[in-house]
Amino acid sequence: MADDPSNPDLSFLNHVPAGSRGRVRAVGPDLFFEDGSRAVFWGANLQAYALFRTRPDNIRRHARRLAALGFNLVRVHHHDSRWVRPNIFGDKAPATTQIDQGAMANLDLWVAALKAEGIYVWLDLHVGREMTALDGIADFEEIAKGEADIRGFNYVSDTIRQRMAEFQRAYLEHVNPHTGMRYADDPAILAVLITNENDVTHHFGNALLPNKGVPAHSAAYMALARDFAADHDLPARKTWKAWEFGPSKIFLNDLEKRFFEPMIADIRATGFDGLIATTNTWGGNSVAALPSLTLGSIIDVHAYGVPGELRQNPREAASFIDWAAAAQVAGKPLSISEWNITRYPSEDRFAGPVRMAASAAFQGWDAPMIYGYSQRPLNGPTAHGPWSVAYDPAVVAMLPASALLFRQGHVRPAQATYALRLTPSQFFGQGIRPKTAAALRTIAEQSRLVVELPATPELAWLSALKADRAAIPVTDPDATFLDQGTGHIMSDTGQIRRDFRRGLYTVDSPNSQLAAGTLAGGRIDLSSISLESDMPMAAIAVQSLDGHAIAESTRIMISLTGRAIPLEDKALGYRVEPMQGQLRIRAPKDLRLTDGSGAPLADAGAHRIKDGVHIIELSRLRTTRWLLLQ
Repeated sequence: MADDPSNPDLSFLNHVPAGSRGRVRAVGPDLFFEDGSRAVFWGANLQAYALFRTRPDNIRRHARRLAALGFNLVRVHHHDSRWVRPNIFGDKAPATTQIDQGAMANLDLWVAALKAEGIYVWLDLHVGREMTALDGIADFEEIAKGEADIRGFNYVSDTIRQRMAEFQRAYLEHVNPHTGMRYADDPAILAVLITNENDVTHHFGNALLPNKGVPAHSAAYMALARDFAADHDLPARKTWKAWEFGPSKIFLNDLEKRFFEPMIADIRATGFDGLIATTNTWGGNSVAALPSLTLGSIIDVHAYGVPGELRQNPREAASFIDWAAAAQVAGKPLSISEWNITRYPSEDRFAGPVRMAASAAFQGWDAPMIYGYSQRPLNGPTAHGPWSVAYDPAVVAMLPASALLFRQGHVRPAQATYALRLTPSQFFGQGIRPKTAAALRTIAEQSRLVVELPATPELAWLSALKADRAAIPVTDPDATFLDQGTGHIMSDTGQIRRDFRRGLYTVDSPNSQLAAGTLAGGRIDLSSISLESDMPMAAIAVQSLDGHAIAESTRIMISLTGRAIPLEDKALGYRVEPMQGQLRIRAPKDLRLTDGSGAPLADAGAHRIKDGVHIIELSRLRTTRWLLLQ
């Protein structure tokens, strides 16, 4: 249930209501509230059917649960996707030019409930909207006979842009009856994203080429490419070739700019003065996709990991952390509006939240958002799946620990910053991405990584972002920053370590100490805890809740989980591996052990104190996921 009494309650981290400190502003690479305090956001996606089919009483319950789990940001996503019934346009609407008021009533409830719990809202303006023949799109018959995915085409079609602008105006000018405010005016609306996973620099440029059977759209594209080449003395025969690196990537960034500039102006005309993201870098994009994203106030990236990343050697393979780091443009804030571990149910998926939280604190990222809390109706336990983690015991067990670590800065920022500093011919002429560039893979877990955008005469509009003069320049993307034969990688602060030979991830800071991955293989000793277990895959986090180091804390939260396997035959439950081993914590001796709600444990023998050390027998905890030592 949403109101699980055993959940720890981290809602004290939120200020209530969201927006009470004024708008959030981007100042260089950081976010700040209007009162001058630093703003960081630990977020989740809420998408599709969860938006429109969750009952009002459950909307309020899940808003409370999200706050209790430590979230202070929710992204509203897949509100317009054709496969969602109903969506923002209603149920099987023949056109997509009118917002359905019944659908908006559900979103209004979500926004108001989240705001009341101190949770900010990120609104996507376009995700999966498929326009129809009744939407008044010029040359629509080229794209489709029924519904059309407009991604890519919006960059050359004035009528598609007009329909998108009409929607974003109507959306932002809508008055929420529960708050009495237009979305545009509500400071709890943190940010808007103009269009999701929609770029021509890597994914959809080829759809506009002359051989794609879209002659009117291709003619517009080719004319723009020809004019751009002539204006900037670029080779015309290369500038239009979207699949090639070189002059085409410069042109394609300018093509995106031609679309985003009026869309941003249109958003600002509504009075919205929050954060704007243009689109995302995602799905294998190279750094050449970054320039047009700087037109917004925040850079957004999607980063998905795969099972077994704890054992990946960064000299050989990229992790989802590397993909996020490769989007950190020097001088701009960074959001990760989607991250997760794919190929569900990966046995090590519980390590995803703690890795993202520790990396975000270490790198100085601003707003990671797991994808997703749910895309299914939240009227009871949801079916298994990677995009609805609300009832996944393995992931949920580590969400509060991750929120606390990130939002309270339990991990120190990196000591050193490395800046990828390339020439324009390198930046636009090569497919530089974590998969291909060893430097990107081997720096991000050791030090802060930023990407500097080269001065490019053809892109005079490109913001002159200040380079970090103290940063160590990296001019060779193929350089390796990890010695051959090394079996682990460690942050330059010494607080984060990934032993990729063993498959073990640890954080050792005064206020947060954790181990995730292969616990078997020898005792794990951190500053204030030690752990002995033969579990092949599990996670345990020990954290201070009162701001003091664990060794002096009088309120300590313990989070733990083994592997969780979904039951077969479409059952909604999970088989959770019981914890095994012994956890020792050096903390004040007059503390007692309870469950996450403060209730006594069923087995009092699970906890004893010897020589000033708290000893917890993990095998006697049964299915308990959270403990308090207080």
